[in-house]
Order: sequence, then C-alpha cells, then structure tokens
Amino acid sequence: MSKTNIPPKVKLKLWLRAGGRCEYKGCNEYLYRDRITGTYMNRSYIAHIIADNPDGPRGYPILSDQLSREFDNLMLLCDTHHRLIDKEDVEGHPVELLKAFKKEHEDRIELLTGIHPSRKTHLLKFCTNINTRKGLCNFLQACEAIIPNRYPSGDDYEIDLTRLSVKEDDPNFWEMAKKEIREHVQQIFRSGLNKEPPEHLSIFALAPIPLLICLGAEMGDIISVDVYQKHRDTDSWTWQEQKELDFHYQVITPDDSEAKKVVLNLSLSGEIHQSEIEKVIKDCPVYKITIKNPNRDFLKCKAQLSLFQTEFHQLLALIRERHGSDVEIHLFPAIPVSIAVECGRVLLPKSDPRFIIYDHNKTLEGFKYALTIE
Repeated sequence: MSKTNIPPKVKLKLWLRAGGRCEYKGCNEYLYRDRITGTYMNRSYIAHIIADNPDGPRGYPILSDQLSREFDNLMLLCDTHHRLIDKEDVEGHPVELLKAFKKEHEDRIELLTGIHPSRKTHLLKFCTNINTRKGLCNFLQACEAIIPNRYPSGDDYEIDLTRLSVKEDDPNFWEMAKKEIREHVQQIFRSGLNKEPPEHLSIFALAPIPLLICLGAEMGDIISVDVYQKHRDTDSWTWQEQKELDFHYQVITPDDSEAKKVVLNLSLSGEIHQSEIEKVIKDCPVYKITIKNPNRDFLKCKAQLSLFQTEFHQLLALIRERHGSDVEIHLFPAIPVSIAVECGRVLLPKSDPRFIIYDHNKTLEGFKYALTIE
C-alpha cells in the first residue's frame, strides 16, 4: 500500500483527466457513485505505475522516489484493477502497458468532452424479421460510429417491426409495415422540443430494401440525417476514412422516349439481369446505375454514399425531363441498406413520380411487387 501523500492539485488533475472512471483498459467503471444504491462516494484508488517504493510493484531504485507524486506516473483505478496490477498479476502489467492504458483512457475522455453541444444526435435503430436480429447495431457500436463527429443524446428511437403479426411472404406484410413506419416517423417528428422534430438523427437500419426506401421517404429532408452501413468485414457500422476516392458509378440511359412507364435497375450489391426484370414487366425503357464489379461489400466510405445521392438525384431529374412528372418508375434494387434509405430521402413528394418498388425473394423465385411510394 502506498504511503505517498499525493498533492491535492495532482489528485484533482487525475480525477479530471480520468473523467472519474477507472483507467484500466476495458473497465471504465465510474468511481464517484455506488453501483447499487446510487450514493455518491469516492470508490477510487490512486495507483502508481512505477511504485513509490523500490521494493514495490514495478519499483526502481531512483525513479520510485522521483516519480512518486508525478501525475504521469499515477492512474485512477477501481478496487478490482488496483488489486490486479499491484498484487494478483504484477508481471502481467509492466510499466509500458499501464502507461498505454492511461494515455488511451485520458485521450478518449478529452476527445469526448471536446465535442461541441451542437453536435448532439438521436440514434434511430430500425429492424424487421429479416433473417435474424444478430446483425443489429448495439449502443456501443453506434457510439463508435458517430464519435467524434457526433455524440448520442441518450433519447434514442427504435422502429421494431419484428412484432408484426404477419411474415414477409404474407400479401399484407408490406402495407402493414409501411403503415407502421409512417406512424413511428410521425411520432419522432413530434418528439422534440415544443413537439418539433429532433435536430439530427443517426440511422442504423437492417430491413428489406423496400422498407428502407420507405423509411427514407417518410424521413425526407425535414431532419438532418446521417445514415450508417453495416460492414461485414469489420463487423462494425463505422465508415472508413478515404482521403482520395478512386470510385465512380456507371449511369446507363436508354434512347429518349415518351414512355410513361420506365424501369430503374440499381445493380450495386449484385447484378440484376434484364431477364429477371422481364419476368415482371416488359417493353419499358431501362435506366441503370451500377458499378464495375457489383458486390455486397463495395460501400466502404461516406463519400461513396454522397456520390450515389448526387447520381440518383440527377438521374431522377433526367427521367422527369424525358417522360414527364406523371411517369411511373418501376424500381428493381440490389443495393446496400444505407443507399436504400438515401434513395427514399432523395424523393420529393410533390415533384417526383410514383415509385413501384420490387423485392427480390428467393422463396418466391425472383422479384415481386412490394410497395408503392407516391
């Protein structure tokens, strides 16, 4: 047990830099309140990285005395991890490891407390009975994705359609789900201060593509939104940083015509062949957005999502110009979830045409009509 009298200013600095939490990596236990009763109390221990006694844990003949009162040699710890590093597993906790724990923790506290209050966001999680719920975003994954650009408000929203009484292969599923989405979004719009919408949402969604488009359409551009993508290779929702974007979408347009029904083929996560479309609808001009090698993992960075928004918006404008605002767009999507949400958000209710959206269903052997957005 240390007998060094730590100066009050050093203690205060340590408490502030640690945020009142245990600095052992992965712990983060708050040390200013009892976990059971909630009573405010000091549960912390101030531990030495290099012991204040040469014979102590990680002690050195000269440094022990020189560093005994130095902030850089002190850690704020809970009882468990204080005992662990000084008694139970001293050899497993060398000086450099503890210094790394301390730096990582204090850097994180500084980062989080430095986020401006205006960067608050509300998390919106959306799920249905698509496969299983294992891929849903949890709170820690969401925080990892939004920080340091945003911080969670604590007042989160969830649209959970797993409790719908019908399954996806039921003819009534799509309209029931569409109604549920509309009702939930309207509640969100009325949930803010003075029954106004929250200023910002961070969306984490896993659901059939038509419902994601529907969610985006209901959201529109009334609320500022960031949409996130589940990345299978990293099992996270965090956008990768990409300084230079060597990437583009291929936009393919048919010859000009005055047809009042057109097909929009979005072949991004996979290739949608013309034969698949013609099983559902024939003799329509086909517009297409694709990439060089359509695959489920192409979408890595936010810049790719923003670029799609631009291309999609421009293509809709071209279709309106060629075919009129009363044209029907039959949408066949093979797209990532975040792009699906943005497809809906791009739509302008008063100026964009009707969207007839199809869903690919292996059980039903191909694309089948799902829902209409108008």
